[in-house]
Amino acid sequence: MAKMTTGRRFLLYILPPLLWMAVIFPLWNRALGSSKIYEVFADVFRWLAPHASQQALDTAYIIFRKTLHFIEYGFLAFLFYRAFRAGRGPYWARRTGLAAAVAASAYGFLDEFLQSFVPRRVGSPFDWAVDTAGILATIALIAWAGSRRDADPRARIGRALFLKRPFDIALAGLGLLVSAPLWLVIAAAVRLEDRGPLFYAQERVGRNGRTFKALKFRSMVPDAEKASGPVQAVAGDPRVTRVGRVLRATAMDELPQLVNIFKGDMSFVGPRALRPNEREVNGAGSVALAEVPGYKARHAVRPGLTGLTQVFLPGETPRRKKFRCDLLYIRRRSFWFDLELILLSFWITFRGKWESREPKV
Repeated sequence: MAKMTTGRRFLLYILPPLLWMAVIFPLWNRALGSSKIYEVFADVFRWLAPHASQQALDTAYIIFRKTLHFIEYGFLAFLFYRAFRAGRGPYWARRTGLAAAVAASAYGFLDEFLQSFVPRRVGSPFDWAVDTAGILATIALIAWAGSRRDADPRARIGRALFLKRPFDIALAGLGLLVSAPLWLVIAAAVRLEDRGPLFYAQERVGRNGRTFKALKFRSMVPDAEKASGPVQAVAGDPRVTRVGRVLRATAMDELPQLVNIFKGDMSFVGPRALRPNEREVNGAGSVALAEVPGYKARHAVRPGLTGLTQVFLPGETPRRKKFRCDLLYIRRRSFWFDLELILLSFWITFRGKWESREPKV
């Protein structure tokens, strides 16, 4: 893997707590200062419990609010711990845990103080106590899970893989909504270049060898594989259109695969989804990918829109090496590792480096 640079360390460890603090204040406090939050909650509550009293509604809303406080500051404590540790040393360090708890608690105190300047919001010592409870509970969980992992490096404690599928559904749904304007722009650009079809449906191999249809914006000329069959694109491939080069460099051609993620055919992170009967072209001719060692083992998990191989290896890396990297991901996979790879993928997209033959990060 690439050496940890200052920019990558900032992206993976420093930026997440800064963004989350921005969500807590001022964005979240301004949202809670609006009566619309209460109105939406009340509509849902009355739909679930139409005969409940007003007192029951108010009590449920308080519980809802305090639960959010508990969770949001617990997550902040985790992000602080992760930032202070920065991937170095053992999984659990008492001094690092104490620093994370103090930093999160201090921000909680500052948050309650600053609320006095937000319309219809007032700081509360009780809220700060709830925040602190979430912080301490999270640090205690980190201490327990980290100690287990330090004692047994093979332990799966802390992988939180049960969050992977719910996260995929939530992020894919959000991505489809946010990217809707981009779909219109990309569709117009693809259509104007050569009047060909907008989308290209490809059969791909998924989890346990099951095939599915993956949808992509077309980045090659129509009927690009009519003569050659399914062959991976190479540098300067004449089949790729001008618009397609931009789409492939930014990975925007794969936006429609958010639908595949939402359906469960794919995940955000995993080995790249390959095509049935795809062949690798090399100096000696071509070889079927199914004959390359590691091909079947990588289908133990859902294929991903991004992954360890996609982020760290150039596109023309031999498949044998790519498959070894895929198997390394399968052994090391965790929810938090997936988040790191997603952040790195956004950074590569922002820089337009997906088609680069140099290191992407």
